[in-house]
Amino acid sequence: MKKVDMHMHSNVSDGLYSPAELMKLADTYGLSAVGLTDHDNVEGLPEAESAASEFGIELIPGVEISILHNDEEIHILGYYPRKLNLLCEALKQIQSERFRRMEKMVDRLKRLGFKIKFDEVLEEAGNAAPGRMHLARLLYKKKYVHTVDEAFSLYLTRNREAYVPRETMSLKQAMALLRKVGAVIVAAHPGYNKTDIVGLMMPMGLHGIEVFHPDHSKEQGRKYKNMALENKLLITGGSDFHGDNRKNIRYSLQWAISEKYLQQLKEAAGQRQQMW
Repeated sequence: MKKVDMHMHSNVSDGLYSPAELMKLADTYGLSAVGLTDHDNVEGLPEAESAASEFGIELIPGVEISILHNDEEIHILGYYPRKLNLLCEALKQIQSERFRRMEKMVDRLKRLGFKIKFDEVLEEAGNAAPGRMHLARLLYKKKYVHTVDEAFSLYLTRNREAYVPRETMSLKQAMALLRKVGAVIVAAHPGYNKTDIVGLMMPMGLHGIEVFHPDHSKEQGRKYKNMALENKLLITGGSDFHGDNRKNIRYSLQWAISEKYLQQLKEAAGQRQQMW
């Protein structure tokens, strides 16, 4: 049975590999389709599409939008967006906010005695808007922490000294944007959140749940699969691969899923295109 991974990140956001390198990796592991779902960015899709075609892999175009709701970060996946120009314009505002936030986080680290410069974070980010992952990698390279994960747990997560919250769209605004661009909307790794984000998002036009994810226990996987079936929502999943962080330092086929789930996603995308 062919396997697909619907959730991967490139260096266009906070992954280590370029979109083309991700497609090459997918080919090495025998994946038939890959979802490129960079954070708040779709600019890697053209490169990914070209490389996917070269390797005979199907590209699943997507995006992962991050918002704050009641001081909790919620991630929303949007697959097969149709109005890319409109989406790009909206996402540029989010990317600008990432620069403002990063300057403040670097200033906080400096006050803690870290010898770190904003320009170093920008260099780590490359062409991407800077995020906490880039800062965590820099702290690791400078040997302030033993691992990337430690950088998060000690300094970069909520209630830690260097953490600065981002200004984001509201949940309603993000959902409305994804509906407007014709995307299939999926709640990303809901087990990560304390809030019942599936219940929160369903009245706003939710289409699916990311059931299979490294942050989900087996019990959570069963819970969200049953929830999807009961509410006639799509089932998706993937590795959330970045290249170096936490549970997915190296790629593992453990989180690749059956191609049948992709077929259902594509059917839903086709139906939405007819609606538009």
